[in-house]
Amino acid sequence: MNSWKISDFVLIGILSALYGVLVLGIGALTVLLSPAMHALSPALIGVLLGTVFLFVVKKIPKFGAITLFAAISTALFAGFSGMMYVPFVGSVTAVALIIDLIASRLSYRIPVLAAGYGLIQAAYVFGGAIPLLFFLDQEMVRWQEAGMDMERIQKFVEHSTGVFLAAGMGIAFLGGVIGIYIGRQILKKHFRELN
Repeated sequence: MNSWKISDFVLIGILSALYGVLVLGIGALTVLLSPAMHALSPALIGVLLGTVFLFVVKKIPKFGAITLFAAISTALFAGFSGMMYVPFVGSVTAVALIIDLIASRLSYRIPVLAAGYGLIQAAYVFGGAIPLLFFLDQEMVRWQEAGMDMERIQKFVEHSTGVFLAAGMGIAFLGGVIGIYIGRQILKKHFRELN
């Protein structure tokens, strides 16, 4: 592979910012609709934004591109959404690094990228649930102080743990896979290797 260029970093920065803002917007819309819908937002994000992820990887097929893109976009989303905590950003970035290692060794093939992006979306779900799994009492107090009523808090907890967490991760994985294949259809006229 070629060495990294300044333009690679600029493109990742711009697309990470765009991705982070879109994730924030989709997340904000779903949280207003219902707790259950918000729990499914990583799946929706996977379907809608898989094209952006695929574009980044195919435009910059270099080790580190997936990790850098995921780390920046997740940190931006987390920072602007008020969910900035290391376990969330760290879990998504760690999964992205593993996917980066595997995908770079396997020539960034579409099935590998689809499974990898699906795992990154599942990591969003798991990362978002970390405070509820390990610091539930503190989170409930924080939400109450932010003005949420106990009934809404209980629904968020219910839809973010246990069976709902496992189902959410599975659905997010599927959304990520679908998003890459949609992206492949959209981008195949721009990248010959996608045909």
